[in-house]
Amino acid sequence: MTDNLEVAQILTDMDLEDSGITVLRRTLRILHSEGEWRIKHIPRNQNLVADRLAKLSLSWKSSLQVIDEAPKDLLDLLQVDKTNGLIDDLRLSYRTVLALFSFGCILVLGFIMSELSNRQMIVRTVFQIVTVKVLLKICFAKDVIPANFVFGDSLVDAGNNNYIASLSKANFVPNGIDFGGPTGRFTNGRTIVDIIGQELGLPGFTPPYLAPTASGPVVLQGINYASGGGGILNHTGNIFGGRINFDAQLDNFENTRQDIISTIGVSATLELLQSSLFSVTMGSNDFINNYFTPIVSAEEQKLVPPQVFVASMIARFKLQLTRLYTLGARKIIVVNVGPVGCIPYERDLNPTAGTSCASRPNQLAQLFNTELRNLIKELTTSLKGSIFMYADVYRIVDDMIQNYRAYGFDSGSFACCYIAGSFGGLIPCGPSSKVCLDRSKYVFWDPFHPSDAANVIIAKRLLDGDSNDVFPINIRQLANV
Repeated sequence: MTDNLEVAQILTDMDLEDSGITVLRRTLRILHSEGEWRIKHIPRNQNLVADRLAKLSLSWKSSLQVIDEAPKDLLDLLQVDKTNGLIDDLRLSYRTVLALFSFGCILVLGFIMSELSNRQMIVRTVFQIVTVKVLLKICFAKDVIPANFVFGDSLVDAGNNNYIASLSKANFVPNGIDFGGPTGRFTNGRTIVDIIGQELGLPGFTPPYLAPTASGPVVLQGINYASGGGGILNHTGNIFGGRINFDAQLDNFENTRQDIISTIGVSATLELLQSSLFSVTMGSNDFINNYFTPIVSAEEQKLVPPQVFVASMIARFKLQLTRLYTLGARKIIVVNVGPVGCIPYERDLNPTAGTSCASRPNQLAQLFNTELRNLIKELTTSLKGSIFMYADVYRIVDDMIQNYRAYGFDSGSFACCYIAGSFGGLIPCGPSSKVCLDRSKYVFWDPFHPSDAANVIIAKRLLDGDSNDVFPINIRQLANV
């Protein structure tokens, strides 16, 4: 880069302890993902490709996306140069002509792959880093995060339960009816984290930890550890058999962290994690499938007062969130427990409430949420460099349910996928279920989970909402910190 005066000037003016070093480390992360590589310097007077690519990059618009094959205009340029002898007799095997970082940042490196054998590839840079003003504009654009790590229960499970022996599964129709088919998501379409990832420009959907595809360079973009039936307390969800509770999800993340360290080193890993988003959607099952489990929990409810149960959840949650911080997370979104007494399942279990929500589950959820908000403030103060964000999904979902027509819904209480019950909440959604014709008109997809349409509203309020919805800042602001 030393022979490029503009690059030298730009880097001189940058804070090398921050953005400059970040760019270089992220460059190394890309190179390491390619296996064996070396950088070859080509003097500027011989590097006509660099000059052409610089002009080509200036002609492109911003908001470039991750691509699977080379743009035709770029391939044409490289092919022309090959005939001129500048690339000698290298056989073009395009993989990454543009090093498009997983977090959306473009660094125009213009790699050409030289296939030396079936097992070995050497990456040669046919030109130096072409840095122009467009580079800084895109590299440091807003709403860009390097990776998204997801922890939680069935509200955000992307298919982990497909790979374990569990009664809590969603890898069958009609789940995913608006997603192209069942994937293990407990809804008709996307989960909240799917939508947030799309809004922030992340490539594809964050893969489930147990999926075979969740390996290699993919982990640098984030992993989803969520599991249907999982909870804060380790005995939560026993009725389902297999499930991955929060402690086990943290164990899995620790494995991923070690894999990343092995790939890009300790320093780059810590930097990656500190810039990434972490979200935790936990707690609903600790009430629905633990403290309020019909018949099974009757004795526990007599012996353990609600305040004591909530206190045990908060104490455990504090240890878990602190562990997540210790493992490198800094931007952590913690979602509170929604109005569980309003889901079709609880409405049908509590018929004396009539058309209203079941009051007792909601009271405990609110008690937990009050303590959780205090915990979030405490952790942000005590854990240096952390930003814990409190997402008030209870408020958002309750608002949707109470004012469902204002949001364009026809029903705020009945399950779209149903078999039995006054609210369609007595039997889980399955192949024999009836499905409403227009899923976009229902707040609830099944007895327990929101529809894709409801998830869109929740996600967008978490992304751009004010301090009543998210505290102290919203997700978009958190991504830009």
